[in-house]
Amino acid sequence: MLISVIISNFDGAGFLPKLLNSLAAQTGVETEIVIVDRESRDESRAILARYNGVKVMTYPAELGLCAGYAAGADVASGKLLFFANEDLHLHPDCLYELATRIDPARRIAAADPWQWTYDGSVWTHGVTRFKPARCDLYSPDPGRSFNFTCDFPDGSRTPLASAGAFLIDRDAYREVGGWDRSFFLDYEDVDLFLRLWQQGWHCVGVKSARVFHTANSANTKTTREGIVVPHRRYVSARSNLHALALKYYSPMALTRSAALWPMMLLNNLWQGRWRLAGLDLRVLADLARRLPALARYRRSHRAVNRQYPGELFFRDSEFQIPPASR
Repeated sequence: MLISVIISNFDGAGFLPKLLNSLAAQTGVETEIVIVDRESRDESRAILARYNGVKVMTYPAELGLCAGYAAGADVASGKLLFFANEDLHLHPDCLYELATRIDPARRIAAADPWQWTYDGSVWTHGVTRFKPARCDLYSPDPGRSFNFTCDFPDGSRTPLASAGAFLIDRDAYREVGGWDRSFFLDYEDVDLFLRLWQQGWHCVGVKSARVFHTANSANTKTTREGIVVPHRRYVSARSNLHALALKYYSPMALTRSAALWPMMLLNNLWQGRWRLAGLDLRVLADLARRLPALARYRRSHRAVNRQYPGELFFRDSEFQIPPASR
């Protein structure tokens, strides 16, 4: 079965050779490689020109990671789609191990590989679980925190895969509408997998599929508008938290979620983080810009949200850390 590998690249010249060589070394699968280059200013295009058979397309940098992914998925021809950052490389049997876990007949749409640091020395991502929290300002549900490093057996269900690298069935991806391109960066995977959950699709963690990832390398870069990525990312992440609530939550949960913004602003002021407090005002401006589209989506998705309110995704009993393990 053909796997389309879709890489959203932004100034990733230092990582591309190792990634592409690891893709060429994959065993047991046939691959199509689609590189969505988001207007790189480094040597990315020159490096990509050395690799025969790689499809390269250009996409606006300011639209972000998952918009690049979505553009690549639009031209991909594989039955399975593997989305990946540029700053990683794969073990030779990674894609095969992931592909064997996809089973549409059992509603298993996606497979999430385990991740290590780029040099393979530290395990950084396994099966995801939620645990109760007093007030987690960085979670879409303030009453639940994420734990991304739970050690569960191969094939265990996980609520979501990391946007940095995972495999998904193309038909399931299209059924739920694919990536929301308005999510510049962060929580775009929560958005996609919440919709899959609402439609009865499942994701599994695959311990035997190994990825080696330099997480958050984007934080060292600058956007085309001259904004350092961490600042652009902060506004995007805070805006996306509220966008998730506006898209999927019941009215009561939506009201609770609205408290996240003033709580984060007050926390930043209390800690003396004046720059972040200023960015909190930009979060409101970004939400105001997105609000008409979010309202349209909420109306169109009303029936599904009524049956499966989005906040219940984070409270699904199967996705909780057992009390004895907390």
